[in-house]
Amino acid sequence: MINSRSFGKLGNRSMARLATDIDAGLVLPDRRVSCIVENISRTGCRLQVTDPPRVGVTALVRVERIEALGTVAWVRGERCGVKFQSSLSVGEVERIRWIVEHAREHENSSLAHATAVWR
Repeated sequence: MINSRSFGKLGNRSMARLATDIDAGLVLPDRRVSCIVENISRTGCRLQVTDPPRVGVTALVRVERIEALGTVAWVRGERCGVKFQSSLSVGEVERIRWIVEHAREHENSSLAHATAVWR
């Protein structure tokens, strides 16, 4: 189960957020861009993206094989918040947490998989 000490303060949020800083993809109606997921919870996330979308835009956030459809709730500079339409499962949040806590092992595993597929 998720250890609550890994999460930040709740503030006005209903769910605690896990600090991540991992690479992800953002699919928008008009484009696809790379982004960094700075933090995530079951109900939303904060992204760092060079050219953020407008508030109200539908967005698909992709982290590894995990996808979450949501709406851009706010934008400040190169950061934006996405509120998910459906909550992530506990298992999906656990997977993201594992990626964060085992970054080197995850990178090696991803490279080994990519090499096997390329052959």
